[in-house]
Amino acid sequence: MQYKKLIQSEIEFSKTFRFIAQAYEEIAVMKMRKVRNSVLATRDYLSHLSEIFYELKKAKERQKKQLTISNKQKSDVKAKILTPDKKVTSDKLSKTVSVLLSANTTLYGDLIERIFNLFLKNVTKDGSDIIIVGRVGKRLYDEQDNKKNYTYFELPDVEVRLENLKPVIYHLVRYQKIIVYYGKFESVVTQKETFSSISGDQPSSYQAESSSRLADETSHFLFEPSLETILAFFEDLIASSLFRQTVHETQLARWASRIMSMEKAQVNIDAQIKRLHFSEMKIQRQEQNKKQLDRLAGISLWRS
Repeated sequence: MQYKKLIQSEIEFSKTFRFIAQAYEEIAVMKMRKVRNSVLATRDYLSHLSEIFYELKKAKERQKKQLTISNKQKSDVKAKILTPDKKVTSDKLSKTVSVLLSANTTLYGDLIERIFNLFLKNVTKDGSDIIIVGRVGKRLYDEQDNKKNYTYFELPDVEVRLENLKPVIYHLVRYQKIIVYYGKFESVVTQKETFSSISGDQPSSYQAESSSRLADETSHFLFEPSLETILAFFEDLIASSLFRQTVHETQLARWASRIMSMEKAQVNIDAQIKRLHFSEMKIQRQEQNKKQLDRLAGISLWRS
């Protein structure tokens, strides 16, 4: 009898937990629908803008080569056109920073762990500085044996505003190369762990083919007032915009991952409830068999 009550209690608890998982899934669906269209539209826009940023960096490299030639050939008119009117000094650190975008809470399936594993695999190979965003990523990295010093920031998992991003952005723009590790939304059932450079050093997957084509054509540009001035503007503005986009990208991927995680949880709970009902029916049959044996034993006593 005590075991039967325990099973009934487990069934009620499982039903309650299933209700909670269903509520989490419905909330995640609403959140995902709210941000999906804007994130995907902005992804395409910033992908084109990132192509311009990359071309500016390539133009800067070509300018350095032409300025080297101009030092040897003062009569080169083309070098005079590309020579800037005034130099814009940069106080950026000549280092690379790796940024891990995790989360503050769990229930996102294995997405955060996959992002962390990719991050850990790459940062152990280079000497880049480390920035960790989110309590889950901080906890995972603190559990490692050979960990390096890092800078920690915390962003809300929901409704990330520009005011929340400013402390991180101000820290990031000090570096020449910025690599962000995050989750990318591909579909509701597929979320990919990935990383990208938001400092214009590498073209995105969208622009890789077109960038190689432009590089082969060796296009040249005239800049006003100067390439350094335009590039300095792009380095801060575009880098911060790309970082903001990656934050929203990983937020969208987390919502989709939570939907799948809660869906799997409900399937597992249903299977558990089914097993508990089977055990309950088994106990009921055992009790009925026992009562039947008692009745048969009583009849045999009366006849004797």
